[in-house]
Amino acid sequence: MYLFPNLKSQIMTKIILDILRSLSVVPRWGKNTFLLFADAMVILTAILLAFAVRFNPDQWTQEINHFFDGGLWLCSFMMVSLSISGLYRPVLRHAGTEMMGQVLRGTLLGIGSFAVFDMFDDQALLPRSVLIASGTFSFLGLLSYRLMIRWVLRVHLVEGRNNAKQNVVIYGAGLAGLQLLASLRQNSMYQVVAFLDDDLNLQGRQIRGVWVHAPDQISILRKDHNIQRVLLALPAESHARRKEILETLRPLQIGIQVLPSLDQMIQGQAISSSLQDVTIEDLLGRDEIPSDPQLMDQEIRGKSVMVTGAGGSIGSELCREILKHQPRRLILFEINEFSLYRLQQDLSDQDVDRTVPILGNILDEKRLSAVLTEHEVQTVFHAAAYKHVPLVEANPLEGLKNNVLGTKNLVEACQQSRVETCILISTDKAVRPTNVMGASKRIAELIVQNAARRDKSTKWSMVRFGNVLDSSGSVVPKFREQIQKRTAITVTHPEITRYFMSIGEAVRLVIQAGSMAQGGEVFLLEMGNAVKIRQLAVQMIELSGLVPDHDIPIRFTGLRPGEKLYEELLIDLETANPTKHPRIFCSNEPIPDQAFLQDHLQKLEEAIKSDDFEKTMEILKILVPEYFIPSRFLPQSPSMSLPQDTLLN
Repeated sequence: MYLFPNLKSQIMTKIILDILRSLSVVPRWGKNTFLLFADAMVILTAILLAFAVRFNPDQWTQEINHFFDGGLWLCSFMMVSLSISGLYRPVLRHAGTEMMGQVLRGTLLGIGSFAVFDMFDDQALLPRSVLIASGTFSFLGLLSYRLMIRWVLRVHLVEGRNNAKQNVVIYGAGLAGLQLLASLRQNSMYQVVAFLDDDLNLQGRQIRGVWVHAPDQISILRKDHNIQRVLLALPAESHARRKEILETLRPLQIGIQVLPSLDQMIQGQAISSSLQDVTIEDLLGRDEIPSDPQLMDQEIRGKSVMVTGAGGSIGSELCREILKHQPRRLILFEINEFSLYRLQQDLSDQDVDRTVPILGNILDEKRLSAVLTEHEVQTVFHAAAYKHVPLVEANPLEGLKNNVLGTKNLVEACQQSRVETCILISTDKAVRPTNVMGASKRIAELIVQNAARRDKSTKWSMVRFGNVLDSSGSVVPKFREQIQKRTAITVTHPEITRYFMSIGEAVRLVIQAGSMAQGGEVFLLEMGNAVKIRQLAVQMIELSGLVPDHDIPIRFTGLRPGEKLYEELLIDLETANPTKHPRIFCSNEPIPDQAFLQDHLQKLEEAIKSDDFEKTMEILKILVPEYFIPSRFLPQSPSMSLPQDTLLN
């Protein structure tokens, strides 16, 4: 695109662009000086034009004295008024519609103040008709040349810097789409060639110079305009609707970015003008389960609350959510110094005065009791655990020590300190576990269930949920990193499936469960349909504008030790007990006889502390009979004889 498209030579365009580039580096005072001089010339020209319109040519010589007497005064009033109106403060390249108001205010103020001044003169300096006409011409001239300069700077100068723009379309011609268009027009990277919108009233019309097309025209637009990216500007749409749109765009193998959803904006996770990669929530098409404000407040507001494992992905998000509900004090209990420091820095913007960072280990019962007593803790959320299945599988004794003995210590400390509510954060992997991590969490549940059976002064409960999106070690950030690096995406098995939920709804489930607990329940969330991990990988590749198995291969590595092919549903919703929340259910699970459980927990603790691996695995199988011990964990001696039917209803 050139300033003078009808000229064969491009020399003039190059000269003008070079001049504009030189002017763009002039200091602000220099640019304002240029504008002041240009405005004075425009105003004087407008006054001369007003004289030419008002008087016949044979009268111009007679009226020229009026121009020098009154015109210079009017120009002076106008220049002062324009300065007062703030016309020289904005950056012209980024000025918006407010510039018209500034020019109009300055013009009216100048004309009005001159008219008042002229009333006190014995003879009018300028005819009223000339005064009105010059004001009109001044307004049009001042605004027009500013718009021209802004257009040249935005279009031609930016294009001269970067001719390799990406052609994009915006899906959604509503308010969010218009704001995105305005933002992109100041960005040298993108050229918006069209809108896509389902609204039949908008299709076939122009909005700010951009045509609106039906969504099914995207293939034609891509072919005609070499569309490289689709920008989804539908923040008010549900994740289910956004997934439908993404499914229609996937076959195009075109890059897609989205404006954040309204819940992300409300929660402060994004701003309305920011573009981001397609979120996993959009791919899953699952909207977050809404929370009950009353339940969210019940165990937090005005109370002293402690979170163990506060620096982890779940624990840190839990702390952020708790602070929103005004606890009297929030104790951040964490063993990792850096994680605790980082969390405290993150929380400093919310309410640093309410938080108390505590370095401690849940294996230290005396330390736990001291902290609970000193800070008069009323509610405990137990999130401290080793949760990565392969790592715990490779280090079973350490995993059991932390997850089982740590929970046992915490429960005993809570009983001594008379804590009002204690919630254990568990996992779906505790259901018929196939790995040590899942078995350790099932034993932790048994410890809490036993406490609920023995101690009625504290409300004990457990919360199970599936995989948490974007938590440490989950597949989503790993896939995203592999796509960015253009390396093969690794999936353990082509048929492996998982249930997912966002970190936000996971922690809100935990908080609400504490409010609904009566004692010993396992709370569960309706999580929708299981997601095939291979399909998730394919979608993430395609929506990055790449081709699976061509640009990025998918490599199957085989199931890892202790990994399930299919995660079981947490609960049979037909027989589940309802709660106050329509999509949260609870279950009272069977637990061994109290004497039997305490005896074997004591034996398990002794075996772990003495590093007796075989004895530990033997007792583990007794406590969790549904746990299948892998052959690599079995002793070389004859098979162990394990008691059966240890569970009692």
